[in-house]
Amino acid sequence: MPQIDEHLKWCLKDSKRLIKTKADLDLAQKHIKKSEYNYSVVQTLEKLKIYGWALNVGFYAIYHCFLAILAKYGYESKNQACTITVLLALINEKKLDLDKDLVAQFDNLDIEKNITNNCKRKQGAFHLWC
Repeated sequence: MPQIDEHLKWCLKDSKRLIKTKADLDLAQKHIKKSEYNYSVVQTLEKLKIYGWALNVGFYAIYHCFLAILAKYGYESKNQACTITVLLALINEKKLDLDKDLVAQFDNLDIEKNITNNCKRKQGAFHLWC
């Protein structure tokens, strides 16, 4: 866990990466609404069998959920790695009950390649994350 703590400190050193604020449930709700919209786009793209774009939009549907969680706990992130670090820190602090390995995959540059390969065997790209 020291790596997560050190990375969190690094993230907070620059407001272009991560800002500690007060909890903002209104901002969290805006991220949820954006996530819901993105998910509706994913569903449309899957019906049209446009799985590559469905995957990309699906990523952002999930990412906006992550940003909503950060807003609830008083963070604003402008950096994907810092977003993941905050989530992992919250999991370690037992404030968040999510699968650490699943969350960590979002910071892995090979994830899109891995998902794309698996999606060829599935009917819909986004269903891997549901």
